[in-house]
Amino acid sequence: MNMGQQILVTAPTAAFSGDQIEMAGRELGRLLRDKVIMTEPMSRHTTFRIGGPADIFVQPHDVEDLRQAVHFASSHGIPFKVIGNGSNLLAGDRGIRGMVIRLAPNFSEIEWFNDGVKVGAGARLSRLVKESAEVGLSGLESTVGIPGTIGGALATNAGTDTGSIGDLVVEATVLDEEGELQQWTAEQFAYRYRYSSLGSTRSTVISARLRLEPGTQEDIIAKVNRLRQKRAGRQPLRAWSAGSVFKNPRGVAAGKVLDRAGAKGRRIGQAQISRKHANFLVNRARATASDMRELVAWAHELALRRYGIDLELEIELVGE
Repeated sequence: MNMGQQILVTAPTAAFSGDQIEMAGRELGRLLRDKVIMTEPMSRHTTFRIGGPADIFVQPHDVEDLRQAVHFASSHGIPFKVIGNGSNLLAGDRGIRGMVIRLAPNFSEIEWFNDGVKVGAGARLSRLVKESAEVGLSGLESTVGIPGTIGGALATNAGTDTGSIGDLVVEATVLDEEGELQQWTAEQFAYRYRYSSLGSTRSTVISARLRLEPGTQEDIIAKVNRLRQKRAGRQPLRAWSAGSVFKNPRGVAAGKVLDRAGAKGRRIGQAQISRKHANFLVNRARATASDMRELVAWAHELALRRYGIDLELEIELVGE
């Protein structure tokens, strides 16, 4: 699928009227302990700070609530999207039809062992990195600067030029679309660069066991600080963005391709290609998803026209 096709993809549209969605939301609210919100703006739940309303928005309290929500959506034919911190999403201006289930800030338990950690899918990577240094376990430094949660990281094999999260996975607890719990081994994820087999299923990571190596607190903290300073110097970490927009083609960084092509600083509306890093798009204030999608398409076309490189999206485009 080329870039021009990708930017037209939206979440499935539920064959429900507004009244039917409202009734479904009320019915679901009676099943769950946590509040079910109707027409919740996705701009409140994405790091881009962009996105129209989700028809139904749920933040399940625990696994049982999550199972109820997933089973309800599946049995009623309602499309659903599970998110963590919303750090890899560009949600459409007209919102997301169906149900959005956000795991964070719940599902964030962390249990440390001598050789690793068991962590909930809603736990932020930044917290995990900080605590791993405090307990003297090394391996998570490759995720420094990534704004997402562990669940999203496992689903996309998130990482940096120093490594990927898939390198650390021992096993994970996964909920399938029928609401059944399964144990997946690292091999079942079939990890490769920015890919896991989870993306071809409707399953959701609940928690994971990661293997880490003992180290001195001083050395780990020093490495974390060094990597953080390095990334802060070349990436717009404080801006409203979704991280890297495109995956790196083989043998070259997407940011370098776009930089050489002259993409830095390009603006459409309030959406801009970062002047620090050409593979980061930032919301300057009130950018729309339409602005961002147009800018993504422009950058893709620029790389293709100048260098014949067909960049593949790393962020996910959802909604209408």
